[in-house]
Amino acid sequence: MMIQTRLQSVATSSPSVTYRMRSSASTSHLRQLRSRHHFSIVLQGQYGCRSLHQGRQKYWTSAGSGRPLLTTGCALLGVLAITGVVLYTSRATHLDARVPPSTRTLLSANVPTHRSSQNDTIDTALRHNERTVIPPLESGVCRYDIVRLSSNEPVEDTHKEAVLPVSSGYWSLFGIYDGHSGWETSTWLADNLIPAVVGALGDLYSRIADATKPSENTTPQPISSDVEKTLKETFSRLDDDIVNGRLEAVFSTRSKHAAVNLLAPAYAGSCALLSFYDSHSCLLHTALTGDSRAVLGRQIYDASDKPTGKYSVHILTADQTGYNPSERERIESEHPDEQPVRNGRVLGMGVSRAFGDARFKWSREVQDRLKREYLGRTPLAAVKTPPYLTAEPEVTSIAVRPGDFLVLASDGLWECLTSEEVVGLVGLWKEARSKRSRGEEPNGGAPLASPEIPVERQEEDQTVRYRQWGAEKRFVSVDENAATHLLRNALGGADTDLTAALLSMKAPRSRTYRDDMTITVVFFTGDDRRGHS
Repeated sequence: MMIQTRLQSVATSSPSVTYRMRSSASTSHLRQLRSRHHFSIVLQGQYGCRSLHQGRQKYWTSAGSGRPLLTTGCALLGVLAITGVVLYTSRATHLDARVPPSTRTLLSANVPTHRSSQNDTIDTALRHNERTVIPPLESGVCRYDIVRLSSNEPVEDTHKEAVLPVSSGYWSLFGIYDGHSGWETSTWLADNLIPAVVGALGDLYSRIADATKPSENTTPQPISSDVEKTLKETFSRLDDDIVNGRLEAVFSTRSKHAAVNLLAPAYAGSCALLSFYDSHSCLLHTALTGDSRAVLGRQIYDASDKPTGKYSVHILTADQTGYNPSERERIESEHPDEQPVRNGRVLGMGVSRAFGDARFKWSREVQDRLKREYLGRTPLAAVKTPPYLTAEPEVTSIAVRPGDFLVLASDGLWECLTSEEVVGLVGLWKEARSKRSRGEEPNGGAPLASPEIPVERQEEDQTVRYRQWGAEKRFVSVDENAATHLLRNALGGADTDLTAALLSMKAPRSRTYRDDMTITVVFFTGDDRRGHS
């Protein structure tokens, strides 16, 4: 079990950043903005600069790679003087015997007692890449849990999260990047997508603030459609940088080595799932490119305003594949003289939207030249009128109510569990954790079947993995980390022999039976229940 350490702001006089901002904001505008609204954000990566609010000395962030982060501070839109550096002071701390007992009790009180050697091996494998982060209470997020399990070698999934202080409260961003045909695109997105999105949102909020009269004592808030437009434009811009932005550099050199490395994120591909929560508006905006999924769970109350112990399921995304009728219609309308979608696949691709995958986006002329001069891949014969894939996301918005929770995961989880099962399992985890805190054993330790978990039943079970494994779903609750709890139940649950078998297989054989899985579970604060009905 790991708990993320805090980040401290450290002054510097000579920072160095790589930053590209497409903004029409002027220096005078920014000075007025900071004077009137004291608006500031924190960014990192190729597409972001960082600015720390004078009154905020700490913020929390975590990275899928687990590497130390060194970030630099500068003004919101890159035109004010650089003010500080944020330094990740240490790696996330393993909660072992060196950590004070109170910390271990809080975050790693994993169920107890008589564990066989096989169970210990399972626990070690499932919990190896788990992490729990406790952000500031004012962020509106009381906790988030993360876990990642590889099947591919190297792993193609990754994730990135950030909880950032702004003048109106906090922005929280959670990203999952499910790569395919390599790890390069997903890793690039983990480094660049959140910084780019925060920079673009900063531009948006700045424009709203500039239009607010100085006498108005209000915090500027864009409407959801403006946030949606900003997310779509940012996703599309980054994909253009991946696919087309590097071609000029490649064609200006004769170096095959440079070309291969520059174009690696373009030849590989990745889905991207990003949720953005604004603590001031309590709105959660979720953008999806690909077939990852986000669901929100919400406590159900009865007529007397008491919790029923069950949860409703709000599916925030729609899988973007050739099986999705709207996606199929969109693609076929763009290529009316072809049949690009067959058996739910787009020219053989499992997703209909993705970053990278440039072989489905470059013209034949470009691909022929890359093949001829730069060790490029052979052009696909079926690619006649590209592009066939897009990275523009579909975006949804929902008002978060206290006590809600959010689950984001790559498609490896959803091949095993339905949306209802995932929400019900988190509800089961919450109940079990509450009982353990009172010294009780949840459900007497007995496994539960799918119909017994606390959720409204809606969705027919169309998941494929348990049928492939020839097994029944039997669920347990033995983990302190909610994401690991989902991972365990996706891979056998109470059937430890099945779980051990699945975990013992190595790549490439393992990929036949399970995909990479990355899961993030976000718990929103529950101090009141505004309008829960």
